[in-house]
Amino acid sequence: MKTNKIPQDDSRVRFRDNKGNERTGIYKKESNGYVEISEVAMPEETKFLYPEHEIVSWEYLKSDDVDMTRFVL
Repeated sequence: MKTNKIPQDDSRVRFRDNKGNERTGIYKKESNGYVEISEVAMPEETKFLYPEHEIVSWEYLKSDDVDMTRFVL
């Protein structure tokens, strides 16, 4: 079942896209999507943005010190 729950703005999350790829990033409310955190330093304009509608599940990372409940979109 889909839900409209989304992470808090600027939250660090682990998310899975509709193709099954799991990524780590930050949710950006103004962009309506998730920005992947790269293992390699990248300029801001080259980072990958994944729109909300392409994400099937997400969970907060422990570093955010928030509820670790997993949400399915």
